[in-house]
Formats: sequence, C-alpha cells, structure tokens
Amino acid sequence: MGSTGVSYELFRRKKFFRVIDGEAGLLALVKRGLRSKGFLYVTFGRMFNAALGGVFYFVAARILSVSGYGNISYYVAIGGFAATFAFLGLTATVPTFYPKEGREILIKQAVLLTFILSLVVAGVLVFLGYWFAAPIVLGVVCLNMSMVEALGRRRYKRYFYIVSSVRVLQLLLVGVFYFVAAFSGFFLRNLDTLILVAYSVPMFLAGYDYFKNFMGGVGFRFGEIRSKLKFTLHTWTLNLIGASRTLLDKILVGAFFGMIFLGNYNLAFQFLMVFMVIPTALFSYLLPEKSSGSARREVEVVGLAVSVVITILGFLLAPYVIRWLFPHFEGSVQATQVISLAVLPATIARIKSSELLSRERSGTVLVGGATALVVNVVGIIILGLQYQTVGFALAFLLSQVALAIVLYVCSSEKVRSWFKRKESVSELESKAQEGE
Repeated sequence: MGSTGVSYELFRRKKFFRVIDGEAGLLALVKRGLRSKGFLYVTFGRMFNAALGGVFYFVAARILSVSGYGNISYYVAIGGFAATFAFLGLTATVPTFYPKEGREILIKQAVLLTFILSLVVAGVLVFLGYWFAAPIVLGVVCLNMSMVEALGRRRYKRYFYIVSSVRVLQLLLVGVFYFVAAFSGFFLRNLDTLILVAYSVPMFLAGYDYFKNFMGGVGFRFGEIRSKLKFTLHTWTLNLIGASRTLLDKILVGAFFGMIFLGNYNLAFQFLMVFMVIPTALFSYLLPEKSSGSARREVEVVGLAVSVVITILGFLLAPYVIRWLFPHFEGSVQATQVISLAVLPATIARIKSSELLSRERSGTVLVGGATALVVNVVGIIILGLQYQTVGFALAFLLSQVALAIVLYVCSSEKVRSWFKRKESVSELESKAQEGE
C-alpha cells in the first residue's frame, strides 16, 4: 500500500487524531467535552440565562426611551456592584473548598454571613437615597449564593434550573406590568420603575435553596470561613475588581457622561453578555471540577472553539440586528462590534482563572484583575472623552486582553521556573555576601 493509502487508513481509523500534546487529539478532546453532562448543564443554563437576560434588556430597550433604559441600567449596576461587598469572596470559596472537603458547615456559614452583609449593604443604599438599588442587592445575593451552592455540590442540573427560572419569571413580570400599564394608562410614566421591580422580585423566588439553608441553625462564630480567610479575602477583592470591570463602568458612564450615552453603551454590553455565555459557563464549571482534580482539557478546547465562532458572528451581524430591532440605538452599532472582540480574550482569562483558583493561587488572579480594572477605568476616561460609546467598548476590550495576558504569563510553568531560579540565585548571592 502506498503512502497515500496508509494516510487514508490512519485517518479512517481516527489514529491521525489520537496523540497530540501527549494526551488526546483535538477531535477526541472536542468529542469528550461535548459528552460532559455537567459542562452541558452549566453551559445551557448560562445560555438560557444569557439569552432570556438579553431578551429582558432588549424588551426594556424597545419599550423605554434611551435615557429611561440608561436609568434602569444605572440602578441595576449600582445594586449589582454593591452586592459584591456582601459576597465577601464566598462565591469562589464555596465551589473551591466544598468539593475537596464536603463540609456542610461551610455552606451554612456562607449563607448566614452573606445574608447579614446584604442587609447592611442594602441599608446603606437606602440611607444614601438609592431606594431602587436596595432590593436588587438582596436579590442578587440570594440568587447567586443558591447558584454557588449548586456548583459546590456539583449539582449541575439544579444549577440549570436556578439560572433558567429567574429569567423566565423576570420576562413574565415585564409582560404583565407592560400590558397593565398600556391598557390601564397607569404607571406609564414610571415604567422604568416597574421594570426594576420585575428584575428584582424573581431573584428571591429562584433563590429558594438560599433560604432553605437557614433551617437547622448555625452559630455566629464563622470558624470555617475564618480558616479560609486569606483565600476568601483574595477572591473578595478579585470579585470587587471583576464587578468594577462589568458594573463600575456603567456607574461612571451614567454619572459623568449621562443616561443617553449609558443607554447606548449598555445595549452593546448586553449583546456582550449574550456572547459571553461560554466564558462564564467555562469558569463556573471548571472551578469545582479542577478543584476536585479533573483537568477537563476537552471542555477548554470546546469553549475556545465556540468563542472564536461567536466573536466572528457578533462582529458581522451586530449592525443588522441593532438597526432592525433597535433603530433609535444607532450609537450602539460600532460599540457592539468592538466589544464582541472581547469574547476570545475573556474565554482565555476565565480558563486561566479557574486553573489558578483551583490551585488556591488567588493572589495571581487578583493581580490580573487589578491590571484589567486599571486599564478599563483609564480607558473609559481617555477613550470615552475621545470616542464616546465606542471608546467605552474599546476600554473594555483592552481590559480583557490585559487580563488574559497577565493570567497566561503568570500561569506559565516556564515563567514560574524562571522566577524560582532568580529567587534561588538571589538567595545564594545573599548567603555568599553574608559569608564574606
């Protein structure tokens, strides 16, 4: 048989794809990734959540003015950002340590502590006059801790139901409120307020598991959380930085550039949230899996491949979709194209974050997050003044590129070996000087 026949035979038997990188071929990794039920539940849950979440915001954009849409975006951003202070980093602590240790007390203490902190944060917002943001804080904490518990227990099907149900309920309430206001004539001037109510209430209902953890009681000493305080504080700071990258930008834009600019930018950002389903699902799934000792290379390959496709489609189709569905949001067209380019670096960053956090290297992830935050804030100020809405999108894109580069470099074994060699040389030089 000639060389051509041999090549064909190898291809036919799929041996051509078997050994790449010392493990499995690319095709084999993709097939294994697509057979991972946990990853599929998390991904489809995120997809469903992002799709219906996008529909929620897109419906709001259709029925509200650009400034009214900017107004609800402003309060949601304030409430979401403030809720990060109540999480105290426990959204990463639970799925990192519970799969390793299986200690129920960790979940119960995390629930009680976040509940207390959410009441404090909501009270501060009411005192400052942000009444509409206060229930958002409580709802976000309730919902997200229910999701975190499901991930920590590796109950991915339960996670799917939680993240899906909240969006269904939000859309149902928006429909009810809109038709009541349209047919009765009441609350038409306060439609943005009704949409905020529709956004907040379902999070309490979908967070049933959160309140269930109060049964049986738990003390106020929080010893289990104190034993993991260093990791928790690192991830808390990391969460604050992450929230700053995705929420603080809207607060800054709304406060300094106005609600019209915020409305246009947030529509572009909502498209990004739909595009970011894969990066978000990857992190949510990979963190507990890697913490339990599973590498899941096949899932990473699938995630990266899909992210490339999403980036291309988002860039090409955004102008047509926006001009068709949201003709009065013309300012969002170019911003959506630019911000869609952030999907791939965001995917790389989420993969590296899950890898580093599973090894409890939260400080490294913190450095990357801080770098991305600085790039984003500086970019909003400089590029925003120059290019307005497109400048805000460019700032976010650059922040994700910076985050991916920092995490990739810091997680590289070659880089770590180089730093270790430098430290060893420094130590030897110090000892030599002491000997002299």
